[in-house]
Amino acid sequence: MNRITVYEPLKGELDAVAQPVELIDEAGKRLGHFVPARITSPGEECPYSLEGLEHMQSEVGGRPLKEIWTSLGAK
Repeated sequence: MNRITVYEPLKGELDAVAQPVELIDEAGKRLGHFVPARITSPGEECPYSLEGLEHMQSEVGGRPLKEIWTSLGAK
C-alpha cells in the first residue's frame, strides 16, 4: 500500500475523527475515504487461539444445506 504524509492542520482534523469519513477537495470533488486506525486495529486480531481454530476445522458432522433449508420451510 502506498503512503501519503499528512501535515497539520489536516492531521489534527483526522486525529479527531471517530468514524470513517469521505475526503473532498475545496470544489467538493471526492478524493477518497479515511478510516481511522483505531477503528480497524482491534478487529484485525482473531479472537480464537490456533488450537481452537484447528479444533473447529477438524470437527465433523452437521447436515447438508438442502436439509437445513427444508427444515426451515424453504421451497
